[in-house]
Amino acid sequence: MLLGGRETASILRRGIFGVNKTKDFTSAELLNNLKRIILMDSPDEFRPVAMKLGHGGTLDKSAVGVLIVGVNWGCKKLPLLLHGAKNYIVVGQLGIATDTYNECGRITDERPYSHVTEEDINAVLKQFVGDIWQTAPLYSALKVNGQRMSDLVKEGVDVQPRDRLVRCYSAECTDFSPPFFTAHVRCGGGFYVRSLVHDLGIALNTCAHVRQLQRTQQGPFTLPDCLNENEWTLSNILDSIMYCQLKFSQFEKNAREKRA
Repeated sequence: MLLGGRETASILRRGIFGVNKTKDFTSAELLNNLKRIILMDSPDEFRPVAMKLGHGGTLDKSAVGVLIVGVNWGCKKLPLLLHGAKNYIVVGQLGIATDTYNECGRITDERPYSHVTEEDINAVLKQFVGDIWQTAPLYSALKVNGQRMSDLVKEGVDVQPRDRLVRCYSAECTDFSPPFFTAHVRCGGGFYVRSLVHDLGIALNTCAHVRQLQRTQQGPFTLPDCLNENEWTLSNILDSIMYCQLKFSQFEKNAREKRA
């Protein structure tokens, strides 16, 4: 859709849209790339002097899927998504633990796993459904005294993360091809799927880590609502903002009615 400079500036003033994150970027790098695209393609006379972009919840660099982006005043809408429900598909591997709880880390433990069945996995996953206390991975974006835990750990600081109360709505193993298993997880804000897989391994009397992680839904937004990397142009972003605004408005309305 071709829009004039004033219309473009107006849409970008309080936009929100979704992208399908790939493994090529961290969440922060992806935002910087989108900002460059928006600024480069905006009409000169309406190019913003400053632009703020934020996201509705970090995805690890090796994770893919739904990442919701806020532009300028649209960033104020992101906390509702940050603390809301999210859906994931995770592929875990039994028998090996890593310090990052995923495939990017250093191996810290190896244990037998031949005793584990798919029924065992589903039975133990049920123990993690509901409001549970969870310890976040040391290599995470959570902050301690204003600094990311992952940065402190890399600097050699002894970090002791506190357990946090989080919510898991559902978790089910949908495929088991030892040592790999696939699970569908629906959870609330602050929940770490990496920690779930790590803790699952311990509960199964073995160990485990995440091999692949994909966020398939956040709030009202699913993968089909998101722009793929080859669609990251100003024109497509503007179209997506207008489309996502309609979905988000209904989502906001439903959230207000639940709180009333």
